[in-house]
Amino acid sequence: MKKLWRISSQRQPPKAMIRIFGYVLLLPLLFMPSSSQARELSSQQSSNNEVVGLLAFKKSSVQSDPKNLLANWSPNSATPCSWLGVSCSLGHVTTLNLTKAGLVGTLNLYDLTGALQSLKHLYLQGNSFSATDLSASPSCALETIDLSLNNLSDPLPRNSFLESCIHLSYVNLSHNSISGGTLRFGPSLLQLDLSRNTISDSTWLTYSLSTCQNLNLLNFSDNKLTGKLGSTPSSCKSLSILDLSYNPFSGEIPPTFVADSPPSLKYLDLSHNNFSGSFSSLDFGNCSNLTWLSLSQNRLSGNGFPFSLRNCVLLQTLNLSRNELKFKIPGSLLGSLTNLRQLSLAHNLFYGDIPPELGQACQTLQELDLSANKLTGGLPQTFASCSSMRSLNLGKNLLSGDFLSTVVSKLQSLKYLYVPFNNITGTVPLSLTKCTQLEVLDLSSNAFTGDVPSKLCSSSNPTALQKLLLADNYLSGKVPPELGSCKSLRSIDLSFNNLIGPIPMEVWTLPNLLDLVMWANNLTGEIPDGICVNGGNLETLILNNNLITGSIPQSIGNCTNMIWVSLSSNRLTGEIPAGIGNLVDLAVLQMGNNSLSGKIPPELGKCRSLIWLDLNSNNLTGPLPPELAGQAGLVVPGIVSGKQFAFVRNEGGTSCRGAGGLVEFQGIRPERLENLPMAHSCSTTRIYSGMTVYTFTTNGSMIFLDLAYNSLSGDIPQNFGSMSYLQVLNLGHNKLTGNIPDSFGGLKAIGVLDLSHNDLQGFLPGSLGTLSFLSDLDVSNNNLTGPIPSGGQLTTFPQSRYENNSGLCGVPLPPCSSGDHPQSLNTRRKKQSVEVGMFIGITFFILCVFGLSLALYRVKKYQQKEEQREKYIESLPTSGSSSWKLSDPELMTQTSGEAKLYQYLRIAFECLDDRPFRRPTMIQVMAMFKELQVESESDILDGLSLKDASIDEFKEESSS
Repeated sequence: MKKLWRISSQRQPPKAMIRIFGYVLLLPLLFMPSSSQARELSSQQSSNNEVVGLLAFKKSSVQSDPKNLLANWSPNSATPCSWLGVSCSLGHVTTLNLTKAGLVGTLNLYDLTGALQSLKHLYLQGNSFSATDLSASPSCALETIDLSLNNLSDPLPRNSFLESCIHLSYVNLSHNSISGGTLRFGPSLLQLDLSRNTISDSTWLTYSLSTCQNLNLLNFSDNKLTGKLGSTPSSCKSLSILDLSYNPFSGEIPPTFVADSPPSLKYLDLSHNNFSGSFSSLDFGNCSNLTWLSLSQNRLSGNGFPFSLRNCVLLQTLNLSRNELKFKIPGSLLGSLTNLRQLSLAHNLFYGDIPPELGQACQTLQELDLSANKLTGGLPQTFASCSSMRSLNLGKNLLSGDFLSTVVSKLQSLKYLYVPFNNITGTVPLSLTKCTQLEVLDLSSNAFTGDVPSKLCSSSNPTALQKLLLADNYLSGKVPPELGSCKSLRSIDLSFNNLIGPIPMEVWTLPNLLDLVMWANNLTGEIPDGICVNGGNLETLILNNNLITGSIPQSIGNCTNMIWVSLSSNRLTGEIPAGIGNLVDLAVLQMGNNSLSGKIPPELGKCRSLIWLDLNSNNLTGPLPPELAGQAGLVVPGIVSGKQFAFVRNEGGTSCRGAGGLVEFQGIRPERLENLPMAHSCSTTRIYSGMTVYTFTTNGSMIFLDLAYNSLSGDIPQNFGSMSYLQVLNLGHNKLTGNIPDSFGGLKAIGVLDLSHNDLQGFLPGSLGTLSFLSDLDVSNNNLTGPIPSGGQLTTFPQSRYENNSGLCGVPLPPCSSGDHPQSLNTRRKKQSVEVGMFIGITFFILCVFGLSLALYRVKKYQQKEEQREKYIESLPTSGSSSWKLSDPELMTQTSGEAKLYQYLRIAFECLDDRPFRRPTMIQVMAMFKELQVESESDILDGLSLKDASIDEFKEESSS
């Protein structure tokens, strides 16, 4: 037994040894972390990497952080999840949102996407990032990226983030300056917004329309895509929104462009291009889901609406405005679109009556714009059931009748009513007060008679009415004080009527009044002392050409929001209040043709935005304030932009006073303006009309300064020559002494310079010969001496512009004696002047002939306008330019070739003016051709923000 036991014990190890061996095997496990500990270590390491990555992004991509928003991005942080703009999920950075942070720098997407491998959403819109390389790391996890509203301008590289980030679904690169490069994107992309760049490579659009199997939004609006629209979106099976508006596309829209689009298409915008061809030939196919269609601002023509448009049964917005459609409105077809909410056929050539069948769409129709056509008759009775109508624009037609009282007054939801420039007679219907929601009432330029209605504000909703526009009618009587009950009134325009009596205090004290325009009436009374005593919101005060008496109240200095003040041609007395200098936004100040006395307040120099100052024909005394040329000169952007005006320019020499007057022109027929007394005060008067669009970049923004016909004395300040934008300077008929400043050579934009009838002495400065745009100079009736400088066009003005200066000589006056010539005028110089003059004359003649030839060529190319005006209507220079433009105001709003045709004709006819001193110089002709070239390459896109808002609104409605 013992032996057996001994054998057994030799074969099996003892239990102690087994236990020891087990402990040895388990020993490494004691030093291994648990699974939770492993995850924590991994997360900590990842957070460290993300901290390092974000700090590297801050260092390499952000050169300036003016708001100090990244101050809490610290290397001492264990995690970046608490940093501003950073969002995390499960401890990893998934979103970086630095929208509108004001950051400036050069974007490095490659390192950022490589370091943050969980980053899915990147929002950097509204900063000032540029980028030389928009490539991304192969490990990019981005799904959404928004780099809009930055300074991106370099071409997209091959393998850009659009291609590298294979999970991308939303990309917004709008509002940059991207011009081209290589566009490639993966199949995951759902939305691509490239609007408002400078893309001219049409292959980008071709590629997008052929590689868009999953795209539901494609936006190329406001770029520089040219040529014909060749591709159709037939490959875009999921496309819902397509926007190609605001490009210089030309040619015809492919007839099947809409028909070949996928059934999913809901929004199509081809507006603001140069498409031509027949609208009638377009095939809309099965457009059963299309809800938004805009083809406005093109050159489409045709003989009717395409029948297939009837298939767009869900259409809510149809905009065909500003084309060349010339036929009757198809009432039955449009009436069948029973989901229509917005319909615009404005600025076409539609004729005939408004069809009653169109009223069938009344159940949903909210906005109807038929303005600027040739429609006759009135609004059919069927429209009385348009219970949802909010905006109705029938302006600029040939409408007549009593439809305002029988139809419009029944539109209970109506907020905006525009019926100007028609042939409606009778009194303003009181039944319009039934439209209790009415905010804007525009009945300007009709033939209304009787009194201004005293109960326009509904008793049930007295705060609704905000704009009352009744200008250019035949209204009489007094301004009703009951208008004071319209507490929400912001604009009142009763100009060009036959109103009498004072403006009621109830109107002056309206709490929300911005624009008070009542010029060209027979109003009397005084401007009350209480104007703007409580600060006031008044921005526009235009009361010129009335019979207003008294002095200008000191309280006008409290109207700190004032932009335009016109009190000319009244019977005002007293001094100009120095408090006007408090009006830092004042752009236009007209007080000419009154009986004002005292000195010109130097405080006017504090009006930093003043571009137009007219104090002519008063009893002002004292010196010229140098402060007038020392203003800040930076006009607030948009402060006068878009305002319609007419400038009645006097060209009758001594038979009239002042250089002319600026009048507000909104809602007034040009033929009525011709009957204005100031238009007949001179033997020669011209009317210039247009829109104000001023952009100033340097000091000295004044463009018009008329102080003539006063008793001003002293020297002309030297710094008057620093007003580089000044185009009209009239200091004539005063008591000024001293020399004409040589600094006047700095008036580079000057077109009219009148220093006549003063007591000026000395030589004519040679610097006047460098003024390239000087078209009218008058220094007559002074004590000037010496030769007339031969430079520029000084020798081309008539003799009357220099007469009654005892010592002045030289062309066009009698020759100077040898003693009158400065020694520098030797024979060699004369010969050179003659040679240069001959060269300029020949070149100038060639340019004029070229202009006329080009104009005649374009006459053959474009159809003549159906009704040409007998008068050319000129516009003031815009955007700080110094050339005078002449164009029909209707043509100014067109993008067709006819507008350019008339501008070429204008240049040619100006060259052939029978008054030599009115003909433009060679430099002016070259400048006008250059400006015309620039204008043809660019367009003011004022409606872009509205269009973008429409897209956003459409997307919100679609999602809801």
